[in-house]
Amino acid sequence: MEMGRIIALGLVGTVLAVLMKKESPQIALLITTITGILIFATICTPLAGILTLLRETAEKAGVGGGYFAIVLKVIGIAYLTQFGAQLCADAGESAVAAKVELAGKILMMTAAAPVLVALLDMVMHLV
Repeated sequence: MEMGRIIALGLVGTVLAVLMKKESPQIALLITTITGILIFATICTPLAGILTLLRETAEKAGVGGGYFAIVLKVIGIAYLTQFGAQLCADAGESAVAAKVELAGKILMMTAAAPVLVALLDMVMHLV
């Protein structure tokens, strides 16, 4: 049912944006942005369920909560970066989109650094 709602939102937003693009490009961009935000909001509820399931599974597997939180943070940064970069690209600002992607990559590396340090530390103690 969620996918049907997402497709409907996407189609309505696309048709409205295409119709408005010729007369008012600014309103077409606003429609596109609002459509993207509505689609993102629609997926937040199922996403919360998945996160709960993954958290419970990680606890059962004995995975440290800190590492699990870091992985989720990196995944979240990746999705938000892609979403933001696509909005910029839709607005015709590919240079800004590239900078958003670069910033996202740097933030993902920063967020993942504790895991890498722990892994390197573990390797150093084995040698």
